[in-house]
Amino acid sequence: MSTRPTHHYLIVAAVILFVGVLALFLTLQPDAGPAGKGPISYDEAQKLLRLKNEGVAYLENERYAESDPLLERLTEELPDEVIGVQNLTICRLLQLTPEKLADQQAGKKLADQSLATVAQLIRIAPEASTSYVLSARIQQALGNESEAEAAFKQALEKSPESAAIWFELSQLQKQSAKPERQEQANTSLKRAWELQPDNLFLTIDYLQVAADQKSEQAQAVFAQVKQLAAPLVESVKDHTRLDLNQLIETSLQAIQDQKWNLVTRNARILRNVLIAEDLVKSDRRRVEQNPLEFVIPDFPPAFYAAVEWPDQEKPLSVKFAEPEPLEFAGEAPADIKDLQVADFDLDGKPDLILLTAKQVQVFRQNQEGHWEAIVSAPVEGDFSEIDAVDLDADVQQLTPQPAAEKKEEPPTIAPISPARDADLDLVLAGKSGMLVLENRADAKQGTRQLVLKPQVDSLDALRDVLAINFSDLDHDGDLDLVASTEKGLSLWSNRGNLSFQEISANSQLPPADLAATSIVRVDWDRDVDLDLILCSRISRQAGYLENLRHGRFRWRTFDEDDPKSAVNQFEECVLTDFDRNGSWDLVGVQEKKLQLAETRLPEPGRMQIASVTPMQGTEPVEGQHDVLQTGDLNNDGVLDVVTLSSKQLWVLLGSAQHRTEQTAFVADQVLTNSKPIQRFRLADLNQDGSLDVIMVGGDKVLLWQNQGNDYHWIDVSLRAEQVKGEVKSASGRVNHYGIGSLIELRSGAIYQPQIVAGQSTHFGLGKQTVAEALRVLWTNGIPVNIINAKTDQRIYEKQTLMGSCPYLYTWDGEQFTFYTDLLWAAPIGLQFGKGIVAPSRNWEYLRIDGDQLKAKDGYYELRVTEELWEAGYLDTVQLTAVDHPEEIDIFSNEKVGPPDLAEFKIHTVQNPQTPVAAVNQRGRDVLSEIKEVDDVYAKTFDEKYRQGLVEDHVLELDLNTEAVRKAKAPRIKLFLTGWLYPTDTGINLALSENPALPSPRPPSLSVPDGKGDWKTIQPFMGFPGGKTKTIVVDLADQFLADDYRVRIETNMEFYWDRVFFTLDESPAELMTRVCPLETADLQFRGFSTPIIHSGNGPERYDYQSLSRQIQWPPMQGGFTRYGDVKPLVEQADNRLVILGAGDEMRLRFQVPAEPVRPGWKRDFILYNVGWDKDANLHTILGQSVEPLPFREMQSYPYPTEEYPSDAVLQSDREQYHTRRQSSAAFWKHIQRP
Repeated sequence: MSTRPTHHYLIVAAVILFVGVLALFLTLQPDAGPAGKGPISYDEAQKLLRLKNEGVAYLENERYAESDPLLERLTEELPDEVIGVQNLTICRLLQLTPEKLADQQAGKKLADQSLATVAQLIRIAPEASTSYVLSARIQQALGNESEAEAAFKQALEKSPESAAIWFELSQLQKQSAKPERQEQANTSLKRAWELQPDNLFLTIDYLQVAADQKSEQAQAVFAQVKQLAAPLVESVKDHTRLDLNQLIETSLQAIQDQKWNLVTRNARILRNVLIAEDLVKSDRRRVEQNPLEFVIPDFPPAFYAAVEWPDQEKPLSVKFAEPEPLEFAGEAPADIKDLQVADFDLDGKPDLILLTAKQVQVFRQNQEGHWEAIVSAPVEGDFSEIDAVDLDADVQQLTPQPAAEKKEEPPTIAPISPARDADLDLVLAGKSGMLVLENRADAKQGTRQLVLKPQVDSLDALRDVLAINFSDLDHDGDLDLVASTEKGLSLWSNRGNLSFQEISANSQLPPADLAATSIVRVDWDRDVDLDLILCSRISRQAGYLENLRHGRFRWRTFDEDDPKSAVNQFEECVLTDFDRNGSWDLVGVQEKKLQLAETRLPEPGRMQIASVTPMQGTEPVEGQHDVLQTGDLNNDGVLDVVTLSSKQLWVLLGSAQHRTEQTAFVADQVLTNSKPIQRFRLADLNQDGSLDVIMVGGDKVLLWQNQGNDYHWIDVSLRAEQVKGEVKSASGRVNHYGIGSLIELRSGAIYQPQIVAGQSTHFGLGKQTVAEALRVLWTNGIPVNIINAKTDQRIYEKQTLMGSCPYLYTWDGEQFTFYTDLLWAAPIGLQFGKGIVAPSRNWEYLRIDGDQLKAKDGYYELRVTEELWEAGYLDTVQLTAVDHPEEIDIFSNEKVGPPDLAEFKIHTVQNPQTPVAAVNQRGRDVLSEIKEVDDVYAKTFDEKYRQGLVEDHVLELDLNTEAVRKAKAPRIKLFLTGWLYPTDTGINLALSENPALPSPRPPSLSVPDGKGDWKTIQPFMGFPGGKTKTIVVDLADQFLADDYRVRIETNMEFYWDRVFFTLDESPAELMTRVCPLETADLQFRGFSTPIIHSGNGPERYDYQSLSRQIQWPPMQGGFTRYGDVKPLVEQADNRLVILGAGDEMRLRFQVPAEPVRPGWKRDFILYNVGWDKDANLHTILGQSVEPLPFREMQSYPYPTEEYPSDAVLQSDREQYHTRRQSSAAFWKHIQRP
């Protein structure tokens, strides 16, 4: 039965307060104090709250000019309160940039304001170290080093155990060249390391000092590096061929042998290798505190206690029908251990998946409303958990359901039944270990069966499994396994064929006695990769595994500064953003009581626990499994919480009407069962847009049907499908259902984030009739935006193609048009497979058709843009005009391959020859598709496995024209124009782990051997990279018989536009003229609108159609500042223009003084030197601009090489490469109304 509180209503969490960052920085933060002595009127409170809320929001969104007057007003209203003064101090500190200070008048005013504000802060909070840290930073920004040092020392008087302050002091002292100051810096750094010896960043920093000083302590520091860097050993060896352990052992022996030059060298190598690793960056953030970490986000409790609040409006109650047991067509299942609700048979309707003591059964609802079994499998052993998840990416073509079998339903809630989908496999876990059951369909018979899949001995031997979770741990596109047992936690990589390989050794896992009983997947610190939250009912411990990328994790407690914090003792938790600030919060159970832990995110990768608040008024939370669940039961746009208490479920409604503009919880009703409730799930079982409650109590499955209301809703269903022309195919970049992806939705003033956990994700929208903005951030970091998504429907969103490399636009006489992409042969950090780093050739020569580049205002103008998730490094861009007779065509060799294969040469063509025939491996004629450059592309394969990987396919060309047959030893050059749809690093790594699929194989070239067979004469012939380009293959002296056929064979996804050849042609007359660079200007432009090719051609871009909204997660490091960059790209000299997403370099070249001869035409050769780094989560050091590449490097990364110490290059870092990408511009975008 359902019962409701008899009094007005019960506020479970009456006020969910931010109390600054007291919980995290107790010694650093002052007491915010009461906001007033007496009662505060509601109107006055609303005014102060608006100033605070908007001021802090603008501050955290990096909109300082808008934040400043609001915080100044708050300071005027509350001159003796810390909250306004401290936040205003931070705001002004962040405005003290070199550009603003360069303006003498405005800079002086800002400096005076900053000094006055921090002086006021010190006056009202003299005992807080934060006051002096902010003072020191302001003095530093103003160039007052002695005053800054004095302020840091005052801060240390208040917080002598702060490693962060000691580190900041060491960095300030280090700026002086005086020996005594260097010694002081070393002493300060040593003290910081002693306070945080588990900090790898501090450890490798102090290692340099210990080695330089020839200190015997260097031995202990090397040993500490070995311990802390243990998770990185294997991946560093794969990426750089450097064995960290061997290097450290050599160093320890060198210390004993007093070979200090070797010790110093090895210490430097260790730092070079480790400094850009995510683990080190994470530790670096612990001591290089972002100013936003000092923001006080809310008033103290005394403020709210003093306000005269009006009555709060209660959330709309949920109406449940009387509970009904589900009726089964046959014998009802008994002794149910677990249940799941999912579309098992892919008919667009939810099915019941039940685990009982003796079997697994899957039921679907028939026309009479009864649940009938569609498949079952016996179970031998003790299993308590069942998960339904697609483990083998078996995307299949579905047969549409006959119309007669469909029920009449309103058109707005038609179930999803896509033409292609992947079925769900089942995994059982419990005391007897684990079982993996493949969901195998027989399309002809229309039946399914569950097939037991054997596992490796180590996984098969697991026993006493407490919890499992499936998440893309290594971000390679499939779902990996996390298993917790009574003996500890283990991580397993999915090999793609329903088997797993253990990867636990690459991580620092929690102590074995943690015994995690709850595992939650989420990007906890909003740095794009998936972390894992672990809670234990057994040990009453909680924390998270921080993702260090490349399948590596590190155990961390939530609140490292307060080990006794309640959040570190959560026994189970659920996740959401209750205060809608873009930072995840937790509702957890601690000693049978509900607690709310709220957080702040000063910057991606740095999470702070802001407060932990008891949620009063609920019954004790009791149960063995899944005692907490969230879902928007009343569709008002705020997640609700359902808790289990023995025979009762408490429904706690979240309220968006709270006076603090945060969430309060109201106990709405209690759902009571006559017997203890073993399991419950929230799911829309009847597909009416309202979440129902399904529970198991005794041997019954009961349904509490939600009768709904007038509020709107939307279900988002993700499918990682790519569309090329009319063909759909699995991308391989993301698991099929996007499990673990982040969906953010804004409707009106309500912001809602959720992590995808199943085949669809439910959002309530309240009275809103449209979701203005919806963004999917797939698990590989690629975002997809949907504008004005309609309510009361389900969305089938496909993952679109995202390529790589900078783009080139040319002025065609009327407008700038897309021409091609650049630097395709120059990737850095790209992996072909585990331990296989792609080679990089930093130069290219690209032909530009003279019809596509015309003079504009007396100059040739080019635009080079970065529009994808990557960094482009351009050393030089040079343009050469090539004049030639009109009847001649010219081509450069635009080939991906080593320097000898792609050697630059201008090839002239006077009489192009069309092949006699062209067929694919099945004999299909493709000659008509390759005769002309007509944007009609030949596709010679039929089956596609992954993005960029297809079946073995052949382009067979018959060059036996009459002229060829008559020629003696014909000199033939083959010209191929086409494009490549590539794999990416993540797909490459997944393929290298999957024994059922081959790795990509570049094109090879074969000719007849004269004996009836084919012989490969060029195992690697090179290929056109990226968008449409032309390559040249010289076939002179390559044929083995008088049979001039060639076969090009590959399993990469190539499409061909034109293929022709020349016969015995000599080079034609050319005239080349350098077009000197006149100007080069870098600016932010935005992102051109993609033009999707209707057939097999590549995606292009409309330069005239532009979005300036940031589309990609930020990369770390320094990009080139906007403005004049001509000195950086005039010559190939390692001076770089570093472009990020949305950037454009505008280039103007001088037109040669000599006109084109009559009867001649002008084309161009563009010579580029540079590199491109994809931000793919599997790219080596892909999330950072650094380390910077240079032409002389032998590999990337370059562990044993040094970046050139040239003074000009070092100056470029300080003068040019000073721009940082804004994290707020991306992460706060959907939150902003």
